[in-house]
Amino acid sequence: MRLPSYPNVVTSGEILTRYEPTYAVPVFTDEPRLPAAKSFGGALREVCERVVAEGEFKGEDGASFALRAGVGGPRGAARLLLVGLGSRGDFDERVLRRAAATAVREARAARARALHFIMPDADGGAAFARAAVEGALLGLYENGFYQTEEEDAGRLEDLIVVTERGMPAEEITRARVVAESVNWARALADTPGAGLPPREFARVAAEMAAEFGLKVESLGAEEIGRRGMGGLAGVGQGSDEEPALIVVRYEPDEILDDEELWAFVGKGITFDTGGISIKHGLDMYEMKTDMAGGAAALGALRAIAQLKPARRVAAVVPAAENMPSGRAIKPGDIVRTLAGYTIEVVDTDAEGRLVLTDGIAYAKQLGATRIVDLATLTGSIVVALGTHRTGLFSNDDAWAGQVERAAARAGEPVWRMPVSDDYKKRIESPIADFKNYGGKPDASAAALLLSKFAGDTPWAHLDIAGTSWLDDPEPHAPKGSTGVGVRTLVELVCEDSKQ
Repeated sequence: MRLPSYPNVVTSGEILTRYEPTYAVPVFTDEPRLPAAKSFGGALREVCERVVAEGEFKGEDGASFALRAGVGGPRGAARLLLVGLGSRGDFDERVLRRAAATAVREARAARARALHFIMPDADGGAAFARAAVEGALLGLYENGFYQTEEEDAGRLEDLIVVTERGMPAEEITRARVVAESVNWARALADTPGAGLPPREFARVAAEMAAEFGLKVESLGAEEIGRRGMGGLAGVGQGSDEEPALIVVRYEPDEILDDEELWAFVGKGITFDTGGISIKHGLDMYEMKTDMAGGAAALGALRAIAQLKPARRVAAVVPAAENMPSGRAIKPGDIVRTLAGYTIEVVDTDAEGRLVLTDGIAYAKQLGATRIVDLATLTGSIVVALGTHRTGLFSNDDAWAGQVERAAARAGEPVWRMPVSDDYKKRIESPIADFKNYGGKPDASAAALLLSKFAGDTPWAHLDIAGTSWLDDPEPHAPKGSTGVGVRTLVELVCEDSKQ
């Protein structure tokens, strides 16, 4: 995988000129439409005002408009890029993050070496400036890993966030760390299945852990079987690639008095054919990203290790390929899980919940006092919520609220969904403790099965099937993985450790 080259990032109350700059100017659809004159005035502002007044650019969210101005640059001309923010009533950090990403992508396409992003006048303080930096660095991500890179490909050297209020250095650092970790997770999820089988996934995780001072433990197929992880072993047995259980741990120098351990359990199916219950082939290539939950959990630990909050955290990633073969698990088979429960496998394409049951049980064996799992688990959640919100299921209202608030602050909104014994008939089996599938819709039934393994431990399940992947390129991002979940988990840990 190939990660972006990141620019120097500074904030300033004035325009700087190390290279010929491109000026990104955010525009609202309603008044006042341009940033305050104090931060962006003179001849360049007059050009922007004329373009807006004449209706050439309306400022709609996601839109952009590039032009050359005959004034304002070091050589008497300047490149201007107007980016839309939509209405002021709808404006928030999420809109700003997308606008900054759009500006960077447009600037790179134009071979710009320096981008001045003029902050809109909005009462967001450092949080808005951080969102702008974060969005800009997220906008650099590309996933054409196997395309020949042009020697003269545009590289952005400087990103200057022009803001009257300035921005503390620690906010720039946090924005950079989080964005780079999201991009790292996206690159993992965009890597083809042949390039990232479970043992390679474990190797990459260990490499990352060594770089950032994290503790790592990976269990191979023999140890997985010896410990009784029948869900993970059962899913992995149909592939020539052995399964792995990846565990990465962050132990801070300073720990809160409560000594809690929070665990992030990420589904790590590195490729999913559906097994014997094989999927149709049309969109199966997207199943390389069925480990997006695992990538997000590891990406969050990558960021947390650098930000150093006072909270013990572990990422647990049960990784396997779900393949059809003469050895593959079959519909009707029974697996015995690490927690001791048995599960009847009704549908081998409902494999994510099988590996997660062992991941959750292992997290509890580590001593986890709170758990969040992330998984591209069900198509039903896409039907229910589409691609803009992640489904949140939980057995604890306080913990669910904490996760929901963190997701909102991170710009990755969730929607609370029901998980209760009202749905228990969907997972009842006549011959085992549970069955893994009870028909559609099954987002709540799948979550209910996972809740049985969480038990009394506060637990939240994030079904990211609709939010982890873009089916088409957007102005702010390419088609492919979004890295959803990383920002939420980092926000959850870092903001809690301040309290």
